Amino acid sequence: MMHLSQHHSTHLRLWTCSLAALVALALPAAFGLGSPAFAQAPPAADRSDLEAKKKEQEERRKEIERLKSEATRETADQKEARLRAEAKAGRGQEALAKAQAALAAASRRQNRQGQQFMYEAWMLEPTNMDYPFNTAAFAEANNDPEAEFWAYAGFMSLAMRELIALGPSNSDYKLQVEERVTKARTRMETLGGKIGHGEVEVTIDQDSCELFLDGAYLGKGKGTITSLTGQRRVRTECQGYKAIDQVINVRAGDANKIPLVATSIEYYGFLIFNVKPTDEVTVFLDDLELDKRRGAEANAEGSITGAGSKTDPIRLMARKWVIRFQKQGYDRWHRRIEVRRDQITIVNAALEKMSDTVESSGNE
Repeated sequence: MMHLSQHHSTHLRLWTCSLAALVALALPAAFGLGSPAFAQAPPAADRSDLEAKKKEQEERRKEIERLKSEATRETADQKEARLRAEAKAGRGQEALAKAQAALAAASRRQNRQGQQFMYEAWMLEPTNMDYPFNTAAFAEANNDPEAEFWAYAGFMSLAMRELIALGPSNSDYKLQVEERVTKARTRMETLGGKIGHGEVEVTIDQDSCELFLDGAYLGKGKGTITSLTGQRRVRTECQGYKAIDQVINVRAGDANKIPLVATSIEYYGFLIFNVKPTDEVTVFLDDLELDKRRGAEANAEGSITGAGSKTDPIRLMARKWVIRFQKQGYDRWHRRIEVRRDQITIVNAALEKMSDTVESSGNE
């Protein structure tokens, strides 16, 4: 016990001495005596430089955040594509529920109801081969030859494209598709003698456009299908182009070639320009003076609205333009710009005097 007391006593003396030393150092510093250099207040000039650097760093941080925001911002076209994809996925889920309801109806021997559910699944997700094939199976059980023929035609439109994509492989999946194709072709040949039908070839001048005939998927850009005769409905879907919904008359033995022309959707954006000097500058868009382009509303023919300022930006068709600034005694300034859908394009221009340009080129 005595040994432990001596040990603690030694440490207590050391700690007391250290504390006294710290107090001795702290007191002069507290009263401004012998203060170390780092404790002194920085001169006013140094504080000004420090504040300037802080401000510069803050501005740089804000600029980086702005660039990050612009890089990750979803454009109007990207948003439309995303919404289309989400809607398609939603229809796929709904189609699956309809198909499950069809199988449940079949288990209760309610084949008419099952056929209707399966057909609805097919219309919701027309690129799924299972739905038209199973719709045809229901129609056969219900002795509905026209519905059966049309469902098999829709299946064949998908299956032949799938076999081309699979190539020379001999997978079980490919063999299953080939078996279904054989059955579909046999049934269509059997039913074809009793049902009016003809070949329909649909083409459109935009490869991105999807084609449908009475809800059956034909492909992108072009597609051929064996169709029931009579009035049928051709429909297109493609981003950036107006949808076509057109009734055609299919006749047996006719070529039934349906060429379609896609019309682009008119999208609009905004333009702001800052030009120096600001007075007596003539602004051109695609070599036409700005004032001559003004109209009641912006349109595809090139009419615009707005003055081009931050508070009153120009509204114009979203596409590529050439903007030019011209002022007497100054070099012309022009750039090719792209106005994007629902976005603001800002153009900053500084015109150079012709004399300055001559002197500069003469000194080089």
